[in-house]
Amino acid sequence: MLRAPPVRVKRRSSRPPPASDSIGVVKNRPGSPPPAPAVREDDPFARIAPFYDLDFEDFHDDASFYLRLAEMHGARVLELGCGTGRIAVPLAQAGARVTGIDISEAMLAVARERAGDLRITWQTGDIRRLKLRGRFDVVCAPLGTLQHMDTLDDFVAALETMARHLAPGGIAVVDVESPVPDDFDPLPQPLIEHWTKPWQGGTVSKVVSVAAIPMLGTKEVTWHFDVADRQGRLTRLTTQFRLRTFTPGEIDLAARLAGLRTVTRFGDYDFTPHHDGAERLVVLLQRADDDVAYVYANDEVDG
Repeated sequence: MLRAPPVRVKRRSSRPPPASDSIGVVKNRPGSPPPAPAVREDDPFARIAPFYDLDFEDFHDDASFYLRLAEMHGARVLELGCGTGRIAVPLAQAGARVTGIDISEAMLAVARERAGDLRITWQTGDIRRLKLRGRFDVVCAPLGTLQHMDTLDDFVAALETMARHLAPGGIAVVDVESPVPDDFDPLPQPLIEHWTKPWQGGTVSKVVSVAAIPMLGTKEVTWHFDVADRQGRLTRLTTQFRLRTFTPGEIDLAARLAGLRTVTRFGDYDFTPHHDGAERLVVLLQRADDDVAYVYANDEVDG
């Protein structure tokens, strides 16, 4: 069983905590109708939202990671890019007070159904411009959410949202793919079938293609979902989007521009320090003017 790493708290100075941000919008409280959607006209996840969770049926590592952070830092959690509620729901089940934000109303519809009667605040919104009245102990953008930022200015704006909503002593989490050589290889990559699974009496297969654009630091991603019904009739649903590749130095610089500082980096959800060859680049950030600093010690896995 993995234990959360011990956290040592240090006072950085006698400066008072940052003043509360009074600019905001009213949150969509449980039981109230959602606000008018502030979504893009071209929501790439609208058609494939019902299939999204098939990718993560047996994947819970990051949910456990965020649960441990909430246990260490506090129960008020803001999730940016909450999607179908894959992280928000288990956090709420464990007692966290969760607010989930996503630009895709189709994904939020799945999240609301998944949450049932759980008290989770769901809101449609653009994470680059979000302004809520509350402050949070943990502000997170899980599993590549911020790789969807089209430009570096967009990325900085999303980090400013994180800084704006952090409570004193709060922690922000950026989780992106760790860069690998293929991210900078312009040669065409093969079309790959990720999986085939049962679906409503038939099957659905996910097929993926990725084309890197090294000069922009991005890659064009195409997902095909081939749905075969009970009679074997085939329908293909396709979505395309761009993902940005980030290096640790780029995140550190963008964080400073957004008024944040880097606390530490992990290469997985077991609090392993980031290293070459790591699958994930998980960066913990705090407000630059916060007078509390955390030092995370490595822990061990019990047999």
